[in-house]
Amino acid sequence: MKSPSEVLLPDERAQIPQPWFHPIAGEKPLVLVMENSQLFEISTDFFTALNNGDETAIAELKAALPVTDRLTKAWHADTEPSAISLNLAQSCNLACSYCYADEGRFGGAQRSMSADIALATIKQFIENAPKKRVTIGFIGGEPFVNRATLYQSVDSAKTVAADCGVSVGFSVTTNGTLLTPDDLTLLRENAFAVSVSIDGDAGMNDVHRSDRQGAGSFAKIVHNLQPLLANPGRAKIAARSTIARDDLRVLERVEALCAIGFPEVGISPLRTSPNPALVFTPADWSVFLQEMIRAAEAEWERVVAGGQFRFSNLAVALKEIHRGACRPLPCGAAANYVSVSAEGNYFSCHRTIDDPRFALGTLADGLDASARERFLQSRLVDSQEPCRSCWARYLSGGGCHAEVIKSGRDSCDYIRGWLEYCLSYYDRLLSIRPDLFNTSPTPQP
Repeated sequence: MKSPSEVLLPDERAQIPQPWFHPIAGEKPLVLVMENSQLFEISTDFFTALNNGDETAIAELKAALPVTDRLTKAWHADTEPSAISLNLAQSCNLACSYCYADEGRFGGAQRSMSADIALATIKQFIENAPKKRVTIGFIGGEPFVNRATLYQSVDSAKTVAADCGVSVGFSVTTNGTLLTPDDLTLLRENAFAVSVSIDGDAGMNDVHRSDRQGAGSFAKIVHNLQPLLANPGRAKIAARSTIARDDLRVLERVEALCAIGFPEVGISPLRTSPNPALVFTPADWSVFLQEMIRAAEAEWERVVAGGQFRFSNLAVALKEIHRGACRPLPCGAAANYVSVSAEGNYFSCHRTIDDPRFALGTLADGLDASARERFLQSRLVDSQEPCRSCWARYLSGGGCHAEVIKSGRDSCDYIRGWLEYCLSYYDRLLSIRPDLFNTSPTPQP
């Protein structure tokens, strides 16, 4: 699963010094202390001293830090997941040119999850859930290709959850082209988190997102979704836009999708695809970073004027910074979240379906705790290079497992650049709009 040069043994880790603070230049100089992701404003002179490695300044910073409990603890597979996704249809009605999932087939044949497997998986999941709140996601391919099983799954999950005294939530990732009025009612009434794959206006979207006859999907998506966007009920809707290297514009996508009525838009750069010509190259990341910053600066004008965040990449980063996110892993994959293939096999997440390197058990035998533990321990940021010696390690968590293992780490400079920008953005915004973080401003030393 891992490159021998990337994974470190305990004695090797002990020999590599870890940066514990990072100065950030800007309108107001900042310093990020990695432990517990603490952010402080500092004077220009103190910034210069820290940036130059002045030992007196470094000692002064260390002495001034508040005493806190360490939060960057290793994760273990000691409890069952509280979230799961079912790959209901490992097939799709579209033929998007960049699809990392190969239309949901993941390199295999098209197939759909049977109702028997879906309901048995749901029952096993809820009965073993460690918390009183669980989430079940439906994904593909296109999950509404297997509509009947999706409906049965929702009904069954609510029944099993009620019997177990558990609250259940639902999510779905869809291309939107197959949605019917009955589907919209299902989404509203069951408070679905709905993620719609759409890449911008018709011109941006239809370049890559078309059916097998070459017809674009934009018009059908908008037609089907307008009633839900106008009346979401209990559903929460967001757009997810994939950016291939042939068009790196970000702001124009966010604005186009918000004009349609999406309250939130998330951007995902293409890192893995059956079509290598569309995958980001090392030279694309600096351009993409500037595009992300351009979109974030446009968001600044709206937010300062009293608006709410629409650009979810920015909103999520700021809220994570505010709560002091300090994580040894990038996400909950294999820990509090797993995904299930159409055949009923467990994998670390929806991006790793049918890849034996990420296999975590079967429906018949249940989740393999040993496999989960091995996976989690191997991916900790402090267990591998270059993560261990990176200042951003506890904010990034080391990057998406699937993308890193399949595509390497050529995006690391982009991630660091984006995080530096978001840290400065947070410091600028906190005093102006503390209400966005549902708390009073954090005192600064």
